Amino acid sequence: MNPGLWLVPIIGALIGWFTNYLAVKMIFRPQKPVVIPVLGLAIQGVLPKRKAEIARSLGEVVARELVDFDDVAAQVSDRLEKEDLINLLAGQANEAVVRSLPHIVPEPVKMIAGSLVGKIVQHQGYDLLMQFTGQAMEEMKKSVDIALLVEDKINQMDWEQLERLVLEVASRELKHIEILGGVLGFLIGLAQMAVAYLFN
Repeated sequence: MNPGLWLVPIIGALIGWFTNYLAVKMIFRPQKPVVIPVLGLAIQGVLPKRKAEIARSLGEVVARELVDFDDVAAQVSDRLEKEDLINLLAGQANEAVVRSLPHIVPEPVKMIAGSLVGKIVQHQGYDLLMQFTGQAMEEMKKSVDIALLVEDKINQMDWEQLERLVLEVASRELKHIEILGGVLGFLIGLAQMAVAYLFN
């Protein structure tokens, strides 16, 4: 076998790796359209070119699939230290009643009234708390547009921020794509070498 034939898979691996390396880089760059003089063809990175469209799609996916206000309400409800919070509210209600009653009201009457209100809050506190949480979440559901929030946040990012964010999440996968290009190029080169050897 001609030793020079081994150059075929090696060159194939280099071409495959470089092609995928270039493809990965062109996800982010060039940030602005660059015109190739001879061809008159404008090239631009995928993210810069379609940033607004990607931002809108991501916003819709997050709002539809990831953020459910009912789940958020359930999480808030589960994480609230309900007993401590109700005791705190009852104590504050008691103090507020005592402070707000006029000076003409005897102190013992103030204390009784404050204690009574505190006990009512303590007794009804859980239901009131759940009702308040539910109402707050309903208002949030009506007034907060998650899709628009995500879309605006992505659109406000500059290119470097966006590139850094994507690389933090997918740098390993992108590196695997580059390596896979080299492996496939090498295998194709081996196949070409085998064909050349068989037909020589």
